Amino acid sequence: MKTQIKKPRAGRSLTATLTIAFLGLIVVALATSSGLQVYSNIQAQQAAIASRQQLIAQDATRTVSSFIQEKFSVLETMVRLAHPATASPKEQQLALEGVLGLQPAFRQLALLNAQDQESAQASRLSQTASGHLTDRLTGDALAQIRQGEKYIGPIYVDPVTSEPMVVMAVPATNVFGDVQGTLVAEVNLKFMWDLVDQLKVGETGHAYVVDRQGNLIAFRDTSRVLKGENVGHLNVVDEFIRNAAPTPATGVSTYSGIEGVTVVGTYVPLGTPDWAVVTELPWEEAYSEITQVAVASIGITLIMTVLAGLLGVYIARRLAVPLVKLTETATRITAGELELQAKVAGPSEVARLATAFNSMTTQLGDLIGTLEQRVAERTHALATSTEVSRRLSTILDLKQLVVEVVEQVQSAFDYYHAHIYLFDEARENLVMVGGTGEAGATMLARGHQIPQGKGLVGRAAQTNIAVLVPDTSTDPGWLPNPLLPHTKSEAAVPIAIGDQVLGVLDVQHNVVNGLKQEDADLLQSIANQVAIAVRNAQAYTQAQQQAYREKRINRINEKIQSAATIEDVLQITARELGQVLSARRASVQLSIAGSGNGRDH
Repeated sequence: MKTQIKKPRAGRSLTATLTIAFLGLIVVALATSSGLQVYSNIQAQQAAIASRQQLIAQDATRTVSSFIQEKFSVLETMVRLAHPATASPKEQQLALEGVLGLQPAFRQLALLNAQDQESAQASRLSQTASGHLTDRLTGDALAQIRQGEKYIGPIYVDPVTSEPMVVMAVPATNVFGDVQGTLVAEVNLKFMWDLVDQLKVGETGHAYVVDRQGNLIAFRDTSRVLKGENVGHLNVVDEFIRNAAPTPATGVSTYSGIEGVTVVGTYVPLGTPDWAVVTELPWEEAYSEITQVAVASIGITLIMTVLAGLLGVYIARRLAVPLVKLTETATRITAGELELQAKVAGPSEVARLATAFNSMTTQLGDLIGTLEQRVAERTHALATSTEVSRRLSTILDLKQLVVEVVEQVQSAFDYYHAHIYLFDEARENLVMVGGTGEAGATMLARGHQIPQGKGLVGRAAQTNIAVLVPDTSTDPGWLPNPLLPHTKSEAAVPIAIGDQVLGVLDVQHNVVNGLKQEDADLLQSIANQVAIAVRNAQAYTQAQQQAYREKRINRINEKIQSAATIEDVLQITARELGQVLSARRASVQLSIAGSGNGRDH
């Protein structure tokens, strides 16, 4: 029957199509290039912003950290001078007042003895305004100091002066490292407010300091600090709270900042104390350069698009004529003129296209021939499978069954070797029950068997899935067989009924890639038929054995009934039992001999 070819609906001309395609390609290329450039600029700008902001934060961090460390050093030096365990209260008082005069940041000082009782105290405040400094040391803080560690407490705001204060303490130890007392100081941190006010982050950016709980410690809007505002909901502050390690942020984040506008921000932790300096820069200022670059890129892209359109029209008109002729040739080939060749003419690209088209038509002819050959091979394979199924349905002897299967499979597909394994009674080993050639006969004589899970056969039996190895030299789990030295590819398919595996059908080829997935699929179909035939043969054998037992029992009953005396009955029974025991003993000896052969191989 002649194939009907639908006529194409009228559409755009080839010139218009090529123009649009060329224009679209240029636009996509320009847009992609511009997009990548903008993206690269954004990445570079983010890195620069992160670097600048972290440098600002790190500078502020060093200033705050140096201030805290300096105060700790002063306190530790003073501890060695005050001698809380040996000096008199008056000497201790003079030492505290001397340090208070030299350190304007210290507002109050107190020295505690080993029982945490105040032994000396000095203050810049009046006696009525002086608070109980030691009341701010909690039990956990004192326990930390007794362990020989320094302590810095949370920041609080003085209700009278509205200045940020913090309590610092160091242990006083003797030469043996035993804690003999504690030196406590109240330190004014107002300098941090001045420091944050002086930090310049871009033109409109700002910086602030937070503690590990997200509480605002220093900010240009001091009223928010005095209120004890918590800014833990901000992205970078939340990151600092969750990141227990004192490591800085790896880049900048974009989020709604402390003043409610979109910003890019980062933070740097102080380490000791456990605070962080956060810097924020409004998004518009941070990416102003990127916005200008993006606008310029869009303008360039529009100009290039117009030029590309004009160039596309010119190229499309030049390509149209030879392409139209090539289309006509293709239409005729589609109609059945497979031997027709396109004329190689026009621009070099079109000429190469015509050459490639001619090569394609030649390959198409070869492909059609190859497909016809594969259809013939597939038909032969299906016929073989049908013949195997027909023969298996008539065989009830298990030994004859496996011989028929391996011989037909090996001869029909010209395999190097084929054999069948069935499970032993313990279902631990797969015993070979049939194989082709001299190798198969030798393995049968030796009682060849394979443990479940070992090699291709053992894996197929254990997983109930076909195992295919196109090249045995590349499979680490493949087991070589000295009797089959030329095996290059192998397939093992389970002989199973549902989830119950009865055995494995294994075939081998002496050519690399001689076995492919279609072979495994066909072998699985044959194995499924073999499983049914094996089950039928086993059932037939069991039925025969049952009939033989019933027949023997009936014969014994007849002999007993015909016996004249009890002595005759006993003799008959003994004789029959002796025959049964002899047969059973011979069967056991044969089984033991077979098991020994299996272990040897």
